[in-house]
Amino acid sequence: MDFTTGIIIWICVVAFAASFTQSLTGFGFAVICTPLLSVFLPVKTGIAVSTLCGGATTVPMIIALRRHILWKPVLVLVLSALPGIWLGAKLLSDVPAAWIAGVMGLILVALGLFQLRDGRVPEAWRGRWLDMVCGFLSGAIGASTAAAGPPIIAYTSLQAWDVRETKAVMNVYFLLQALVVIPVYWAHGLLTREAGITCAWAAPFVAVGLVCGMWLSYLLRDRMLLMRRIIYATVLLLGIYMIAKAFWP
Repeated sequence: MDFTTGIIIWICVVAFAASFTQSLTGFGFAVICTPLLSVFLPVKTGIAVSTLCGGATTVPMIIALRRHILWKPVLVLVLSALPGIWLGAKLLSDVPAAWIAGVMGLILVALGLFQLRDGRVPEAWRGRWLDMVCGFLSGAIGASTAAAGPPIIAYTSLQAWDVRETKAVMNVYFLLQALVVIPVYWAHGLLTREAGITCAWAAPFVAVGLVCGMWLSYLLRDRMLLMRRIIYATVLLLGIYMIAKAFWP
């Protein structure tokens, strides 16, 4: 495809917005980036770009939160995600793009409603296998739609961790998952020239978004609940858009 000036500007704006959201809340790069990139780019390209750039955004937060990383749950989640990643990548390479868009839309709508309600799963769901189930689902959903977060958010909502530990676990998991997904994407031919060009345009604005989001996160540390509700309302609307795109491409 031709990267016109308008498309390049859109890529830069989306990269900034997604990175800003990620550094502000500790989550959200893919659920912002993929739907918005798909306005002008193929959905599968948006997913590949979200995985590549989204993994990079976790590094500064991991460095900042390195003393709060809980390695045992991270490793269990990553190991559980491995078979899901293989399944998700195969689905992404074989399933029509409209189906992928529809599934991602449903995931975003469910995530938005879940978080706007109260952001917690029922205590009855707590169990020794919950981390493995959430890891597998996150791997499958993340590899097929780049939205690896919802199962991990559900899992962390049941833990007695503080905010810093929760952010640290989530970001280390997202980075390790991306490092596994990228070569799997390569093997399935999903890392295209189009995705590489998009990443090159997006990279500087990802960096700027990270700095701005971390700065605002410090300034608004007492109002993060309101900021999160605004972001999840946006996620809900983006999910509705992706469902509409699937039915009326």
